[in-house]
Amino acid sequence: GGDPYLYELYSRYGAAAFEVSCRLENTIGGDGDARYKKHMIDWRRHILSMHLRHLKGHVGDRKPNGVCLDIVVPSYRVNNNEYLRRIARLRSSRTDVYVRCWFVVDNPHQHHIESVQTLANELNEKQLWIDGNYFINVVHYGANKGASYARNTGYNYSTADWVLFLDDDVIPDEHLLDSYVAAIPRYPDAKVFVGQTELPEACNIWTEMLCACNVGYFYSIATRMTHPPWGVTANLLVRGSRFNPTIQFKDIYPRTGGGEDIDLVYQFKEWYGAHGRRAIVGVPEARVKHPWWNQNRPCYGQIAGWAWGDSLCITEWPSKTFLALPNWVEHIAFINTPLAFYTGQLAAGLVANAVVMAVEHICKAIHYFSDAKKVTNGNFGRSLFVAFGAGSVLSAQ
Repeated sequence: GGDPYLYELYSRYGAAAFEVSCRLENTIGGDGDARYKKHMIDWRRHILSMHLRHLKGHVGDRKPNGVCLDIVVPSYRVNNNEYLRRIARLRSSRTDVYVRCWFVVDNPHQHHIESVQTLANELNEKQLWIDGNYFINVVHYGANKGASYARNTGYNYSTADWVLFLDDDVIPDEHLLDSYVAAIPRYPDAKVFVGQTELPEACNIWTEMLCACNVGYFYSIATRMTHPPWGVTANLLVRGSRFNPTIQFKDIYPRTGGGEDIDLVYQFKEWYGAHGRRAIVGVPEARVKHPWWNQNRPCYGQIAGWAWGDSLCITEWPSKTFLALPNWVEHIAFINTPLAFYTGQLAAGLVANAVVMAVEHICKAIHYFSDAKKVTNGNFGRSLFVAFGAGSVLSAQ
């Protein structure tokens, strides 16, 4: 492990480079058996940090100018290589930016594993004739353990100072890396940078409902706040794991996602409490495009996952909670129906449930009607239907 260790050490000062015009074939050592006994040393955390401090004490006033930034992408979707190819081809205009891309295959199907490995080999072969600042690693563990486990795997493999989490179905802006790299020195206290994740325009009644109720509010939070409370992991840059090894995605959240992004950012806030709200910064220039869920069709399962994950944050972070009136789903499930069974007034309970549902839908339809008119181009009947549906969507969340 000495060679990659030295490369990591000196890359912080822009003093590490590959000599791409030379090739050497190792026929004795390498990854396989060797003439000598191999000793595995975990230099990625404490040892690297310790010797970076030691190196800093020997270079005088020179400050680190190299940026080590890794990209972690959990990959479950099959036949998705074009999206992965776009991510792997991200480049910075600076020559002192070092990027390792970690594709963590969270799908046990051998075909998918081989497909991602073939893509990585193809792109690495081409890149290593240019320079060694960019490299793709593929990690798999032969199982589907969920997005949080996959992100933790890449996060802990990485030795970079910064780790960029991207979803495997986003289309990144070509200047994404430069936008984040430029933000780092502008906000020296920041530990989490929240990018701008753009959802498409509405294309049918379902997506019009999603737009009207603004279910994707936090996807574009970077344009609304300089210091947002949290951001989605579809496009999120965080401090590397060697600085804060106890900060991890927790396995209590749904495997498909929901709540784990809130929890992760709150962990950073707690770890770097002295920095306060300055620890989280929005970077609206760091843009990716995210598709609608379930191929533009109703996705109540996805929304229910968010709701379940968000509810777990209540017990994980009780100090962040606040009281609110129950919506119609909670009212029916936890108040009216139990009360009807307790009193034996089942008919009255059904009527009360219908009234609660109707009143809340009417109130929410009135609230969302103006937004529904914008996405439906003013058609009154369609706007009214979309407004009612938008209220139902938000209640499900």
